[in-house]
Amino acid sequence: MIDGNVYSLINERLKNFLAYHEKWKSFNSLQKDAIPIILGKNDTLIIAPTASGKTESCLIPIFDDILKNGLEPVSVLYVAPLKALINDMYNRIGRWGNHFNLTVTKWHGDVSKHKKDKFIKNPTDFLLITPESLEVILINKKHEEKKKIFKNLKYIIIDEIHYFIDSDRGIQLNSLLNRINKYIDNETVKIGLSATVGNPKTVAKWLNYKFPAKIITNKENRVFQYKVFYGDEEDISKHLRGYANKKILIFALSRSNVEKIYNKLKTDLNIKNTFIHHSSIDKSQRESSEKKFKQYNNGLMVSTSTLELGIDIGNIDIIFQVNSPPEVSSFLQRIGRGGRKSKIQRSIIITKDWGTLITLAEIILMDENKIEKVKISTNSKDIYFHQILSSVFEKRQIKEKELFYDLKDCLVFSDISKEEFKRIINFMVEKEFLDKYENYLSLGYNFEKKFGKGNFKEFYAVFCPNYDYHVKERGKEIGTIDPLFALRLKVGESFILGGKKWRIIYIDNKRFTIKVNHDLSSKKDIPQWFNEGPPLNYLITRKVYGILTGDSIEKYLKTFDEKSKDLIFDVKKLANESGFQKGIIPIEINSKTGKVFIYTFAGDKVNKLLSTIFKLYYEVYDIADNRFFSSFKVKEDISFLAIESILYNIEDSLKEKKTLELINQMVGKFYKNKFINFLPYEDQVNLKMEIIFDKENLIELLKNNTLVETSDVNFDAWIEEDLDKEKTNNID
Repeated sequence: MIDGNVYSLINERLKNFLAYHEKWKSFNSLQKDAIPIILGKNDTLIIAPTASGKTESCLIPIFDDILKNGLEPVSVLYVAPLKALINDMYNRIGRWGNHFNLTVTKWHGDVSKHKKDKFIKNPTDFLLITPESLEVILINKKHEEKKKIFKNLKYIIIDEIHYFIDSDRGIQLNSLLNRINKYIDNETVKIGLSATVGNPKTVAKWLNYKFPAKIITNKENRVFQYKVFYGDEEDISKHLRGYANKKILIFALSRSNVEKIYNKLKTDLNIKNTFIHHSSIDKSQRESSEKKFKQYNNGLMVSTSTLELGIDIGNIDIIFQVNSPPEVSSFLQRIGRGGRKSKIQRSIIITKDWGTLITLAEIILMDENKIEKVKISTNSKDIYFHQILSSVFEKRQIKEKELFYDLKDCLVFSDISKEEFKRIINFMVEKEFLDKYENYLSLGYNFEKKFGKGNFKEFYAVFCPNYDYHVKERGKEIGTIDPLFALRLKVGESFILGGKKWRIIYIDNKRFTIKVNHDLSSKKDIPQWFNEGPPLNYLITRKVYGILTGDSIEKYLKTFDEKSKDLIFDVKKLANESGFQKGIIPIEINSKTGKVFIYTFAGDKVNKLLSTIFKLYYEVYDIADNRFFSSFKVKEDISFLAIESILYNIEDSLKEKKTLELINQMVGKFYKNKFINFLPYEDQVNLKMEIIFDKENLIELLKNNTLVETSDVNFDAWIEEDLDKEKTNNID
């Protein structure tokens, strides 16, 4: 029998199901906090690690409401970023639903038209969907059909909400949830689920910007135990030999490294249950690996970030990481996959050189409860452009005033004024994306010309289409490889994908297809995917500078091996000899090379912006920016006073028209998504500035630190040598 006051609030049938069918003895503290709040019909943001019961904390009050009050379908809309999450949740909700005769439908690109048509005729209690498929329903279905689907909606669950929040898909989703309101007869309760959020109040406003959601956080902290070893993927086997009876999830930073590690482990270790998982492996193989790995009590799974999110793969004993990810939130997601039963999160991290300092920085930030803050745009003109077209597509014809207010009532467009809206509409009419007759808007000639291919398939998703090559064996999809790698290949050559070796028998460059046969020879060639992933951010790089300039670190180093400790203290000593101190930004004008080094330790985006600003005043060349410094040469001599003058006036420089013109000239056609380059010139440039650079943190850095000239040092050589090695190891 389940105890507690919360239990008394629950429907009798649901009580019996949880107690006797699910064998629950009690609710945990998260569920005790969340269930009454959701029962009270409050928008709610639940932040808790994977396997902490956050999904159940929202499903229990929802099932209770359906059973008590006989809610009509569709009463629950569940939105997730990945098809795999939807498939996983379909099975979990379906198992509960079968017991109570409640029905579930999943709707995404892999679901057949027959099943979707069946749902339209007879809507189910739960609809599980991606944002892109939600867009398709709004655009393609008749008004009566949309009314039938959404009119009874009472709950909207957004799973892994942190994955959406500061992305184009999050802006799209925020707008879509606002747009479906006109088809809903009742007030809805929005529930966001996440393992990590740095600024939950901001995310609570994303759920409801007029009346922010109530925030529930996990009070049952798991113990984090870690060991850090100096090395790379070549050393992984020796660290895993003693864990043959454990279930271990191994994370690497790139698909190439995952393939390399998987093949090394298969060669070096006699562990039967060894699996591989990344985005370029065909989904059927990934799903098969997830299912098998979940069933076993021991074994190895090697993965990229594809298993950071909450796909159920069972209880994990140890999280093994080959290098730490570039975000604290991602680090937390990874270690959060472990310790479901024991409540102890055990992690082994193997890394070297700068990776060792980055790992230490992330461990300290996690202990200090400092996570990257998500930034939610309230003025995203590119997605606004998309949603204008989508809304007109939905209605076929709409009054200009009605369109403005339809889109205005959500957080992500809340700062776009009526004047800006009119300016964008006039521009879209001029470019024939829209037609305007009196006060009515309809789609223009260029809409179909630009976006009509494949029955508008590419229009629904806001991000750019993927041109990876599809690898097939006798018609069966094996996975995909990067086009730059594919173009180097020839018939007869071999490569590894999904842990197996394939020999090329045919390449079709027009259809982006490579036909292969299984190759049993011993030679191995690992594909490279040429996407370097997210840059290292301001939060982590500033913490690295803090470590180098005197932050207390001894208590965190107890489980670092000696080689890792030696490296950290050697770099601290070098930083001290170079004149690095708290509260300063060291600037070196190297007398031998003529190079300028501005040691910001502020992340890739800040340093890229710095070298760009100097182009406004000098003929700059030989630029070598990275996460720790901005570096360049100038044609003429440059003094410290001149550098100081530019940096202390940088806020004014960033407002100048010539700065924006330079940025646009540098970036050219920038494909953040399909719509940015269709915007008016000024909107394009402002968006590019916001995406590529980190203006806010550069201004903060210069306000809070003093510029100090340092003498010739060797710190730059150590950084550049290490980053060159790192770039080679993590090319994708």
